[in-house]
Amino acid sequence: MERESRLYLLMMALFTFGSTMSGLFLNVFIWKLHSSFTLLAVYSMIYSLVVVLSFPLCAKLARHQSPMGSLRLGILCFIVTYGLMLYLKEASGDFIWLIGFGTGLGSSFFAIGMHMQTLDSTRDAGRDRFLYLSNLLNSVAGIAAPLVSGFLIDRFNEMTGYYFVFSVSLVWYLLAVLVSMKIRGQFVAKESHLLEVWKRPTREWRGMYWITIGSGFVEGVYGTFLITMMGYAILKNELSLGGITTFAAVISMLTSFVLSKVSKPEYRLRIYFIGALLMCVSSIWLSLQMVFVALVIYTVLSNVGMNLITQSFYAWTYASFEKDPQYAARRLDYVVIREIPLGVGRTIGLVVFLILQYYVQGNVLAVSFAVFGSVFILMVPLLRSIWMEKKKAPRPAEV
Repeated sequence: MERESRLYLLMMALFTFGSTMSGLFLNVFIWKLHSSFTLLAVYSMIYSLVVVLSFPLCAKLARHQSPMGSLRLGILCFIVTYGLMLYLKEASGDFIWLIGFGTGLGSSFFAIGMHMQTLDSTRDAGRDRFLYLSNLLNSVAGIAAPLVSGFLIDRFNEMTGYYFVFSVSLVWYLLAVLVSMKIRGQFVAKESHLLEVWKRPTREWRGMYWITIGSGFVEGVYGTFLITMMGYAILKNELSLGGITTFAAVISMLTSFVLSKVSKPEYRLRIYFIGALLMCVSSIWLSLQMVFVALVIYTVLSNVGMNLITQSFYAWTYASFEKDPQYAARRLDYVVIREIPLGVGRTIGLVVFLILQYYVQGNVLAVSFAVFGSVFILMVPLLRSIWMEKKKAPRPAEV
């Protein structure tokens, strides 16, 4: 592995440690401000809209500077946003639009650098192992972070622990920025091909467009706050939530370690199907049995499943870009276009959640958890049609 690839993995591990410390409890912090799922949904909606709307602007800056420069700006946006929350404290709920804007803009800048560096560090044949290795290191970084955060929050009165955790996260973000300064990355063409990519993408990306909408549908609600709030609803304690999240990181680490040794592009569909099945079964089960034992079993099954789903999804997405004959000149345009279906999916998911919250009589958290956790399994037939090569009919025997 090249030096820049190693530095990139180290930088991602530092960033993951900081974002895991603060990000896990950001949703709980926002919920505690007004004890409202609606406030959480509004935050997620603002975040999603900012990501979609700011992505082309962030990409333009990356063309004139560099993708790694964009990544560093993303981390700085997170630093400013968490600094703002430390200043506003309990008044943060009144400025939820500003917090959503800051994290959304940070995610846009960061995602451009992350995706471009991953694309430039690997090719399709070896990308699965690189992604699992990256997730392995991120899982190692994420093992201690939630437990430390939960311990600190539990030891302070009221919201003081949250402010201390947000402060510590800023240190890790700064370390990630320092390491990123040693990564040059590759520059991209100044000319944009966004319209051509939108009108005439590869056949594979045309199919992955719909898969990406489905992924955004789940990510905008399930991945953003449902999992965290389900854990908090059962455990009712930040230290316990940090402990179960650390346990989840261990499961994710072990899964990534095994798959980094054996994964191949031809195994992706089977790997994805197993992951989708695990997510569906475990989500429905936990929604029916909201108790500690069910949460532990869900944590094992869902973290194995989500690992299988996510890395396969990213590998397929990058592979669909590489099918373009002009991939080298258009790769950033594909990264930008990818955010459109992702943002559409997130928005639809949040609207569905708000509708469920309005109409469901009873535990909306449990119902939503089962609904969103089952979506991945519905995407398997479409993925099969995109990536499974059709068998050619045998030629008739010559007379």
